[in-house]
Amino acid sequence: MKRLYVAVFLIFAMSSAGIPSFAGQANLLVNPGFEKVDPMGWGGYGDSAYDTELFRSGKQSGKVWAWDYGDGLFEQYVKIVPGTEYKASVYAFSKPFDAVSGGSNAWIQIEWYTIDDVAVSEPVKSPPITAAKAKIKVIIQAPKKETAGSCYFDDADFSSLPPM
Repeated sequence: MKRLYVAVFLIFAMSSAGIPSFAGQANLLVNPGFEKVDPMGWGGYGDSAYDTELFRSGKQSGKVWAWDYGDGLFEQYVKIVPGTEYKASVYAFSKPFDAVSGGSNAWIQIEWYTIDDVAVSEPVKSPPITAAKAKIKVIIQAPKKETAGSCYFDDADFSSLPPM
C-alpha cells in the first residue's frame, strides 16, 4: 500500500580547504529504498525491520519504532571526499493510529568519522577536513516512559552537490 511521505532534507557542507570536489551526484547509499535484505547496506539496531506495509516506491521500507525509553535506527557508513558538500534526504511517514507521539522524535542525522572510525565532530555539524567517511542514520527515539510510535523510511539519498 503506497502512502504519501513527508520529505526530510538536510544539507551538510564539509570544510573546504581548497580541495576540489571530483565526485558526481550519484546516490552513495547502498540499498537506499530498503528493498534488499542481502546485501542490505543498512545496519539495523533496536526496534527496526524491513516492512512491506507502507512504502513510497518499490515494495518495502525501513520501519523503526519506539516505546518506553526504547529506540530503533538504521545506519550506514559512506565513503566521502574531503572538501565536498553533501546532501542527505529521506522520505518519512508515521501512521495516524501509530504516530510518533508523547515526546518521541524521528530524524535523519549525519555523523563524520576518520578512516579509523573516530568521530571528528558532533552529529549534524560540518566536520574538519580529516573526515574520510560519514555515517547516515534514520532514527526514532522514545525519551521517556509512556512514549510510543513508529516511523517508516524510504528512498534515502546521500550524494555530493555539484562544485560551485
